[in-house]
Amino acid sequence: MRASSADDDAIRSWLAVVRAYHLCDALMSRRLAVLGVKLAEHEIIANLRREPGLTQQLLAQRCFSAKSHISALLTSLEERGWVRREPDPADARAKRLYLEPAGAKMAERTVAVQAAIVAVMAEAMPTKTMLQVTEGMRAVSARLEALIDSGE
Repeated sequence: MRASSADDDAIRSWLAVVRAYHLCDALMSRRLAVLGVKLAEHEIIANLRREPGLTQQLLAQRCFSAKSHISALLTSLEERGWVRREPDPADARAKRLYLEPAGAKMAERTVAVQAAIVAVMAEAMPTKTMLQVTEGMRAVSARLEALIDSGE
């Protein structure tokens, strides 16, 4: 049985979102590689730039990554002198994460790369359309989160 036209439209729309995401990912990876930074490393230092003192668990959530993967990346970033871990005064089991000066400088550079790519994407559509996409993706996210929370 053939899917309805609405189903076809939904699939085409979803695939367009996925394609744009992957193209953005590829362009970010290419431009960050020039700086000697991987995309996952950028995510870490950009998050710590925005919110110093995150725990590893919160950082993993913000980066949409497993805590073990973030831990391995943090070790590498510590060895590069970009990140430091400090004990959490409120929880002896947790560590708070901060950028070292070299990490902060690199984060400025990688965030600039990201901002330039976001600007290119924003130029591709009128502001009204961009706001509609934002609202649409928020609605989709809320629906998916509700399904996840309900155990489906």
